[in-house]
Amino acid sequence: MTNRPVPDRPVAGDWLALREPADAAAREDSLPLIARIVRHWEQLPPAAAPGAADTEPVVVVDLGAGTGANRAWLARHLPGPQRWILLDHDRELLDQAVAAARAEGADVVPVLAGVEELGRVLAEHPAARRLVTCSALLDLLTRQQLRDLARVLSEEAVPALLALTVDGEVLLDPPHHLDPSVLGAFEDHQHRGELAGTDAVRLAAEALQERGMVVDMTPTPWWISDQPWARPLLERFLADRADAAVEHRPDLTAEAHAWLRTRLVDCARGRLRATVGHADVLGLPPVS
Repeated sequence: MTNRPVPDRPVAGDWLALREPADAAAREDSLPLIARIVRHWEQLPPAAAPGAADTEPVVVVDLGAGTGANRAWLARHLPGPQRWILLDHDRELLDQAVAAARAEGADVVPVLAGVEELGRVLAEHPAARRLVTCSALLDLLTRQQLRDLARVLSEEAVPALLALTVDGEVLLDPPHHLDPSVLGAFEDHQHRGELAGTDAVRLAAEALQERGMVVDMTPTPWWISDQPWARPLLERFLADRADAAVEHRPDLTAEAHAWLRTRLVDCARGRLRATVGHADVLGLPPVS
């Protein structure tokens, strides 16, 4: 693995663990997109896929692999033997993902790198059937990175399943009069610098279409209510939003802290319900 530094703001492994059950429930809505990927592979001309149906493994590149939850879920829904290329810029998370995959007997190759290395990785791992995937990543990329991603996918004619990107919809029940201020400041924080933030789903779809890919999207929202895992996830979700809102707008410090205290009480009493919008983007190269 290439030695690269851990980013200044790595995604916390405990957050990835907390969100995994909500992600797993939301992923069920993307099963039709996976079926379309499989049909795409079946439609490849024989010359382009010699023996692929029986012997050659599907090569799946998982961008921002994190702790490996995307691989663990998606592997169960893809056919035949698979080789997973797990790519992440955080060595600690990558080591965790690789250990979990190998414990399951998965064929896995770790790559310590950022998304800008996708072209190189695909060149090093040719196969008749390939897939690029990611989960909860697109909003953390810049607009240029999304355009570059679309370019590489198009040039390599590789399908992509870009999963569980936040779309900006957050509905909390019961509502609170400070919801718009705090959640709005959090969304603005997601757009800091050149980050795509909650525009990422639209921008990724547009970039893929401009490159000639066939694009489909499906909502994959979180529905958080009284599930056994709901309270710790909600508490972290709320605290992270309050922290980011204050970081982005220090003038909101008092309001954000008051909002968080009230919302944590709502959680403790089992009163709070949340809908958090996410969407999956499917990009398929045209089959000649």
